Amino acid sequence: MLPFILELPTTIEEVISMLNENINESVMVKAGGTDLIPWMNKYLVHPQRVVDLCNIPSLSILEYRPETGLRIGALASVNAVANFPSVSEFFPAIKDACRSHSDQIIRNKATVVGNVCAAVPSADMVPALLAHDASVHVIGSRGESYIPLADFIVGPRKTILNKDEIVTSITVPTPKSISCGCYLKLGRRNALDLAQVGVSCVITDMPGNPQYHIACGAVAPRVLRITKAEAMLNGVKKPDADLLDKVARIAMDTVSPISDVRASMEYRLDQVGEMVKRAILKCIVDNQ
Repeated sequence: MLPFILELPTTIEEVISMLNENINESVMVKAGGTDLIPWMNKYLVHPQRVVDLCNIPSLSILEYRPETGLRIGALASVNAVANFPSVSEFFPAIKDACRSHSDQIIRNKATVVGNVCAAVPSADMVPALLAHDASVHVIGSRGESYIPLADFIVGPRKTILNKDEIVTSITVPTPKSISCGCYLKLGRRNALDLAQVGVSCVITDMPGNPQYHIACGAVAPRVLRITKAEAMLNGVKKPDADLLDKVARIAMDTVSPISDVRASMEYRLDQVGEMVKRAILKCIVDNQ
């Protein structure tokens, strides 16, 4: 690890000021640090300055309100989100994703927002959040905005954040009527390994007009919603085998996996279709 200056602001305003004042330097923001510190140790990133958010209590917020949904602060740990009662009740896909992330000890430090901001294609949290139409709260020197998660990540380790902006929280809207969801991860083991394929399915308005939300990770430069498959499924309460096969084929045609040390392109392509079918069926069975 190369030398760096550690900043410990106590307010969001101080963070933005530090980022703005040092905009010509290599500055990185740290929440849990479970991605950043290993990257620095492996010389993958070389920040001159690290801005640590740990002394800003407001960023630890984790709350649920029916009218606004679930709000996850930048310092809310993966375990805190997994164990939050409202997540179990209304957002089971997010709970699944939390349980698939790293291990019990690392989850005490790792943050959901950090996993999103790392923007790696195999991130466990992103498919579930994307399937729930989550948005990202960004604050910078030019003000604040809410950005759909679908627009926030633009490529591997790339987001639309400017150098003087940070993500303070993620908001997940309350599902319509009765809903169900899951996140399935294919890997050599469920935790402590990156996903070879990750699939999240969320179905809302189950008793009336089911609406499907399907997101796939680790099979493209960024996590993708399979919108053509969703449109084919919407309104169908119990898709039959033929429809599921068509949906699987659409998913396979949408993604663009690569071969790496974890899996081949061909294996990922085959498995994404199978896992999309499994995720849909799991949601339907769990709701019966």
